[in-house]
This record gives sequence, structure tokens and C-alpha cells, in this order.
Amino acid sequence: MKFDFDIIVIGAGHAGCEAAVAAAKLGASTLLITSDLNKIAHMSCNPAVGGIAKGQIVREIDALGGQMGIIADLTAIQFRMLNRSKGPAVWSPRVQSDREKFSNLWRHILETTENLEFFQDMVVSLDIESVDERKEVRGVVTSLGVRFKANKIILTAGTFLNGLMHFGETKLQGGRISESASLGLSDQLKNLGFEVLRMKTGTPARIDARSIDFSLTERQDGDDLVKLSEDKNDGIAGPAMDLLKRDFHKFSFLPEVQRILSPRSCFIVHTNEECHRIMHANLERSPLYNGQIKSIGPRYCPSIETKIVTFADKNSHQLFLEPEGEDTNEVYINGFSSSFPWEIQLEALSKVPALRNVQFYRPGYAIEYDYFSPTQLTHDLQTKLVKGLYFAGQVNGTTGYEEAASQGLMAGINAARSSAGLEPIVLGRDQAYIGVLIDDLVTKGVDEPYRMFTSRAEFRILLRQDDADMRLTPLGHEIGLATSDRFEAMASKKKQRDDLIEWCKDYLVKSNDALNESLGKLGTSSLSASIRLYELLKRPQLNFEILSNLIPELKIRLNLIEPGRKEEIIEAAEILIKYGGYIDRERELAEKSKRLEYVQLPDSIDYDSLSSLSTESRQKLSKIRPKTIGQASRIPGVSPADVNILLVLLHR
Repeated sequence: MKFDFDIIVIGAGHAGCEAAVAAAKLGASTLLITSDLNKIAHMSCNPAVGGIAKGQIVREIDALGGQMGIIADLTAIQFRMLNRSKGPAVWSPRVQSDREKFSNLWRHILETTENLEFFQDMVVSLDIESVDERKEVRGVVTSLGVRFKANKIILTAGTFLNGLMHFGETKLQGGRISESASLGLSDQLKNLGFEVLRMKTGTPARIDARSIDFSLTERQDGDDLVKLSEDKNDGIAGPAMDLLKRDFHKFSFLPEVQRILSPRSCFIVHTNEECHRIMHANLERSPLYNGQIKSIGPRYCPSIETKIVTFADKNSHQLFLEPEGEDTNEVYINGFSSSFPWEIQLEALSKVPALRNVQFYRPGYAIEYDYFSPTQLTHDLQTKLVKGLYFAGQVNGTTGYEEAASQGLMAGINAARSSAGLEPIVLGRDQAYIGVLIDDLVTKGVDEPYRMFTSRAEFRILLRQDDADMRLTPLGHEIGLATSDRFEAMASKKKQRDDLIEWCKDYLVKSNDALNESLGKLGTSSLSASIRLYELLKRPQLNFEILSNLIPELKIRLNLIEPGRKEEIIEAAEILIKYGGYIDRERELAEKSKRLEYVQLPDSIDYDSLSSLSTESRQKLSKIRPKTIGQASRIPGVSPADVNILLVLLHR
């Protein structure tokens, strides 16, 4: 048996899985340690991937050569592109996933990855030694007393570090229901000088679809066009449907990866005044309101208790009944996360007409767990206190599978590169949402569970979901993670997109009565003279599909595009034509802001001695030790005046 590795990954959640595969594919001998090999990449909460800004992150993971996008597509049971009524900068893909198939496919990928080994156990301590006045990792010790050696360790323990679950007054130690908490690591790291804090999250009850009256629900279908059974009572348990056409959007940029599972519907119901009355009457039994839970919970995914208190004027809240898989009766109640005792949850939900006979698979619960202030990391996700130790996922104060997976991917890449003596990869804020996420964590820290939103990115027009491959696949290929086939697919798509745009710039549309009549019916002005097709496409009422029915030469030109990716390439070209001015302007702003990123701040600066800086600025700069003026400018409490003082200090 092998006990010496280049890299050890602790935890097989979404962060750990991406980290392990990335490190192994980059040539590092890698060991993945998890407490349960049957719960790999388990979806502890919502059985879904993507959403607002999260969908962009998954596409970026895929573009770099990560796995989440591929697995999300292959195990999707519903696809939706969110925000389609708005501009493409905020279009966000989301899938409802088959929870069991998602986990099983992840395990298959892990077990077929070269250079990757596994061990089922709990890590209880790290082997750390002092070298030249700095601590460095040397390996781990498990609960069985097994020692594994490695000079790079990636900690992705999720909610397991000192995890404590709350079911009303009942408290159970654990990282997830029916799974033990990880004890020992937090205390060891705290003794080494790490700042260890507590956070809280929660999850709703899972219920039996057979106990739902679907005639009292509102059906919510995905973007795939399907013919559904007219019998609404068949519900989530297995609606009869004939597939007509799948929407071409997906997560993975690989042409061969497609959604293959049968689409499933979600259903919408609402809480009511009687439901709220029961919960209000029992607030003292909620750990969130009786003082039992003291840690910080997620602002943007509040519990039902928080909703009825914060939005006391609302008589109802929307709940989504989401299937847990292609062929299961288990249903997730999105919007009803709760730490109430199980009997209060049951009583309140039974007041919703469609759920009057509700049958629990299991009740909801809250969980508290340890995390580490992410300002203790450098941008490669390595800790400042211990060389070779990387943190990724919820241990950094984030929430969400997608945020965790992206951190795991970057930690795996950088640990492998460090092991090979190479420089780390750090993504810029104008380069990827992943770059925004990591820079926010390292520079600003967190005071509540961090969730990515499009509003967090100052250059979101440059970070669209449609062009993540153009932004990141060349980098993924350069470092050895994105395959040659992936790179060639991206290059082919880019050439076909750009060739189409150039053809539109050259093609002259001539004015004629039939065309002008059609334009008038579409609500746009007629042509008084000839116009380039490129300019005509900029009109909001027009697009390639509409104009191809009016201009025969355009239809012929579009049919020359690669059939399997025709719609994808046409959409990419259309976005660049319609929003080119905005994109160019934002790129100019990004280039200007990047100038500060090239102004390095020496590690030797004694900020406490700079009396011209504000007191808050001196404290923040001393704690975070920014690498560049750009990073310093984003630290809360560092003013523009403080930035100018630093520039003067550097003679810039």
C-alpha cells in the first residue's frame, strides 16, 4: 500500500472532488480521504447546480477542464436559463439534478482518474514541522492511526469541522445527517494561530411525492420542450412525457456532452396565514430564536423562521417542490429550510392545501460548523501561516456547491503546480467569476456565508456564461488541464463565430417593399437605403432567426455552420454584434483598473509605521498584507486617499 503522496485532499465534497481530479490530472500523486466513499459529492441540500452567477461559475469550471459542468449535464432532469428577459451579462444556467446519479458519476470519474488513490477514514490531525521559522505540512493522521505523507494538503471539510445539527431542542454532533463530525483539526489549527469562527446553514424537509395533491400545485417546466401527460395527479412520481426538443444550452462546452435523462417538472405552492400562525406561536422552540444557535446564517437563503419574522407583512411565501431524481418519490421543499422541531415543521406544512397529507422522508435541520477567516489565505488559496496547506470550500466561509467546486479546482491546480515548482494560477476579476470570488474572500473576508451574485462583479459584461470557454480554455489547455480536443472545439467555435460576424459586416441588405413591410410588422423602421446586415442585427426587434426568414442568403450562410453547435455559435455571434459597444467599453475600464494590479507592494512594508494612513487602514493592511495596490484598494476601510499615499510611498 502507498503512503507517500504529493498531495492529500481531505474531504470528498464538491471542493474536494474537483481538487483531487485537477491535481491528479496535472501529474501529482494524489490521495483523497473521506469519511464515507458512498457520499462522494453528495448534494447535502438542494439537488441542483447553477443559478444566478453560480451558473457562470460552473461554465468557468468546465472551460478550465474541471468536471462539475459535465456531471451536471449528464445527470440533469430539468434545465432552465434564468434571467432570459434581461441582458446576456446575467443569463444564468441552472439544472435540477438527480442526486444519486450525480454522486455515482462523480465516483466513477474519480476512480478512473490516473494518479488518484482513496482512503475511507477521518483525518484527526496534520503533521506539521517548522522549517526556517515557518511551519510546513508533512502529512496527516487519521482516526485509525494511519499516517500518510505529503507536502501539500488541501482541506475541504465542508460543514464537518465540529459540526452540530439542530432539530428543535435536539442537538446531534455531525457534519450531515447520519454522518459524524470531524473533531480535532479545528483545535489544532486554532492552536497554530488560525482564526476559527462559526457559521450556520440549514436544509428543509424531504417529503414523499405520493402524499402531494398535485391538482393544487402550479407546474413549472424547464426549457426543454416536452409533451406532458394531461393527468396532473401523476406529479413528480413519474409524469408520462414524450421528448420533442431539448434546449441547446447546457453547462459543458464539450460538444459530445448532452443532457440524456428524462426531463422532470417542479411544482409551486405557497404558505398561508394558518401555516405562519403555527410557526409564530412556536418561535421559542426554534434554535434560531431561543439563543441555542449563535452563529451567522446565510442572508440570501434564509430559513422559514427568518422569513416570517423579517417579512412579517407577507401572508405567504413561495415554495418549490423539486424532484430529487429521475425515478424517485423523494421531493425537496425549496424555501422551507427550518430548525423547528420536526412536529412543528409537519404541522405547519400540512396547512398548505397541496400538502395536507404530507409524509416526511426526513425533517429539516440547521447545522453549525467551524470555518476559517479567508483573509488568512493568499490568492492561490494557500494559508499564510502554514506552507503547503490549502483551504477550499465552506471552510473559507462560502455557501453553495458551485463556489466550493471552483475553489477546489483552483486549490488543486495550484497545489499541483507548487509541487512541480511552477508559479500559481490566479484569475483576475475581469477574467472570471472565480477570480472575483477568491479575491473577495482573500481581500475582504466574510461576515456571513458568502454567495456569488452577478452584482459582485464590476465587469460582468465580460464574464458572461456564453464565452467562458473563450476566456479560460486557452489557459486551461496551457497548464495541462483542458484537453487538446476541448481546445480545438473552442478554437473551431471561435473561428465559426468570427467568420459569421465578418460575413455580416460585408453583406449588404438592400431595401425592398417586401422586406420593409416585414420590418414594419416587427415594430422596427423600414429601410430607406441599403444597410450592412451587421448594423441591422443591432436592432432589438431583430435577430438571426427572424432575418434568416426574410433574407434567403442569410439562411444559406447559417446552414454552413457546424450542425451540432449551430445554435450555440449563432447566439455567441449575435451577442457580440448586439452588445459589442458595451463589451468594448467595459474592457477599456478593466484595462485601466488592471494597472494597479501590476504595482507590487513589498512584503517588508511596516504599515503600522505609516502615520499618514488612517488607523483603520493601517490595521487592515497589516492583517491582510495585500500583494498589489489593486488588492489594497479593495480592502474595506482602505480609502482612495490611503491608496494615493501608498503610491507616493512607492514613487508611482
